[in-house]
Amino acid sequence: MTMAEFDDIRTELKQEELPAGERMLWQGKPDWWRLALGAFQLKAVGVYFLAFALWRFGMTYWETGIALAALNAVLTLLPSLGLGVSLILLLAYLTARATTFTITERRLVLRYGVALPAQLNVPLKDVEAAAVRLYADGSGDIPLTLPDAGRPSYFQLWPYARPWRLGRSEPMLRAVPDAEAVARLLSETLVAAQGGQRVAVAPPPVSARSAPAGHAAAV
Repeated sequence: MTMAEFDDIRTELKQEELPAGERMLWQGKPDWWRLALGAFQLKAVGVYFLAFALWRFGMTYWETGIALAALNAVLTLLPSLGLGVSLILLLAYLTARATTFTITERRLVLRYGVALPAQLNVPLKDVEAAAVRLYADGSGDIPLTLPDAGRPSYFQLWPYARPWRLGRSEPMLRAVPDAEAVARLLSETLVAAQGGQRVAVAPPPVSARSAPAGHAAAV
């Protein structure tokens, strides 16, 4: 596998960039809204502001005894909340726009990066295991387990790194629309690329935000 950074890298991989005889099977981009919820933790930011607003209301009311004054104190937080949410949404949108996932007959290619474009090239024959986590809207995350040799760091991969795998990073196709179909295609391609030997399957992560386990398509 190779990890490279270029100043002039194009966002989308073209068929003519592939070696002769290698066919592109699928190409897509992450869903920017799901990326905002997952990688950029939009809900966590909302919960933080809500908790802070409740604390501000309670402290102001305790000091003044006037509900209207406490409410006004909370309202002063709204511009900060709006700015924070707007920045997260903008960053998620730009990140999704600058990202392309590509599956070919022999490799998986991730091109991503807003300020510093980067490319991760993963030969499918080197993939040790894979899984898929589905969400209610049909999108999902597809993490891959790779050999230690040549493995990029967690911070090189982010936001396309499996969460909390800091010491042994795993690249992840994040916020993929119609993830079940993409996972099925990747599964079939992995089998073919590895000479018919099925890749070991990592169990889908369990989460209250995921679709029920019966709806998860393991790669």
